This record gives sequence, structure tokens and C-alpha cells, in this order.
Amino acid sequence: MSVNARPTSDTRIWRAPDLGAELLRGRFADFAYDVHAHDTACFALLTGGAIRIRMRGTEFVARRGDLYAIDADEPHAGWPVDGEGWTQRTLYVDVAHLLELTGEKRAGRLVGPIIRDPVLSMALQDAHRSSEVSGSSLYRDERYLAFAGRLAGRHMKQQTAPREASEPRAILAARRFLEDRLGDPLRLHEIAAAADLPPYRLFRAFSRATGMTPHEYQRQARVRRAMALIRRGNALSDIAAETGFADQAHLTRTFRRMLGVTPGAYKAATRG
Repeated sequence: MSVNARPTSDTRIWRAPDLGAELLRGRFADFAYDVHAHDTACFALLTGGAIRIRMRGTEFVARRGDLYAIDADEPHAGWPVDGEGWTQRTLYVDVAHLLELTGEKRAGRLVGPIIRDPVLSMALQDAHRSSEVSGSSLYRDERYLAFAGRLAGRHMKQQTAPREASEPRAILAARRFLEDRLGDPLRLHEIAAAADLPPYRLFRAFSRATGMTPHEYQRQARVRRAMALIRRGNALSDIAAETGFADQAHLTRTFRRMLGVTPGAYKAATRG
């Protein structure tokens, strides 16, 4: 790279059925993640640069060598701390699957968001790299189990009740109303009526319970539905219409702002 050249973004995402996970390797420059949440846990190992991450009630910087671990359905946003951007290797996987691999029966939640454990990070990096280059399956299995075992043993706490059980019934009703009408141009008073709350109370309660405004949650739900439809092989133009985006370009912009990759790249990854 020349002295005056600026870093450019470059990402690759792929499905790893043998790991029960999706993996991403990326360089991000002049890019920021919108507020979003994943339907699985997210383990992102910083391999270069630094990213500032905002979550409910906290904001922190992850730097090279740090592993930031975020539970499923935990809203977060991220942006670079300088013009160099950052690089990372990310694992998206259900925590329940990792616990099953270790023989652990209890439910658990991650202790994070920043984990500084070189042994854990190296196990993740080894399994991740092996998957990308189609290395030894046995080696990959061993390193993945090493990651799962150390995570369960050192970086998880017991979960006594499902998260949804503690959410008010009105918020659950509002979430379901949004998810069932992704293609509709909803108004706040309609969502509030479905939740049986005044609009202002619904807005405050929803934001407090989910970490997102109803509009942010709607965008998140649309992208999640789009991901599911992409995995089924549906055409992107049809997906955009079904999930409430103005057009395919709108879908592409929103998808990338949340996941760091385009719908086309995600579609290619699901074919592997």
C-alpha cells in the first residue's frame, strides 16, 4: 500500500455447517455499523486496528487482540476510532450449540463484552482460519472444541430464566405486531394499540426493554427476515418487496449497514 493510499473495506462471509456457524473475515474502513442485533451470539476477534462499540448502558473500544462477545438479541453499533479502520474475524453461533459440544447442560449468558483471554482467542482464530482455507477437519474440530470448552468454563454465567420471560406482555405484543407486518408502513399509534398502551408509554417501554426504538427494531426484523429468505434462495427483488424495503437498493444499503456485507455476498455464502 502506498503512503497516501487509504484502507479499503474488504469482507468475506461463509457458512460452516461442520461448526454450526457463520463466519466473517473483514477489513472495515470508512464504515460504521448501524444499531442492530443478531439472532445468535457474536464473537468478534480484532486482528488489527480498533473499533468503538456502543451497547445499552456502555461504550467501549476493542483493539487488536481483544475478543468482544455479544449475546443474541443484544443491540449494538460500531464505528472506527481513526482513519485506519479495523480488521476482525467473527463467529456467529448459538451459545446453546457451543454448550452442547462441551456436554454442558445448563443455559448460560456470556460474560463480556470484552474478553481478554489469549488462549480463547487463539483457539477461535485457529478454527476460523482453518475453515476459511479448508484445512484439516480434525484440527478444526479440536480447536473449535477448545474454544467452546474454555468459553463455557471461564466466560459464561448461569442463566436462570429466558430473557423473554421478564419482558412485559405489552412489549411482546408490540414485537409480534411489528414482525407480522414487516411489509406494512406502520404508525406508532397502531403498534401502541396492539400493545394496549398509549403511544408515548409504548415508545419508552419498548426502547427500555429492547434497547431499540420501534423503528430500529422494525429495520432489524426486516433484515432478519431477508436473511431467512435469502437462505431459501428467493430473488433479492422479491425479498425487498416482501420485507418492506422500497426497492432492492434500499435492502442492500440497510443490509450492509447492519451486517457489513451485501445481500449478494450473503447469498453466495449460503450456497457453500
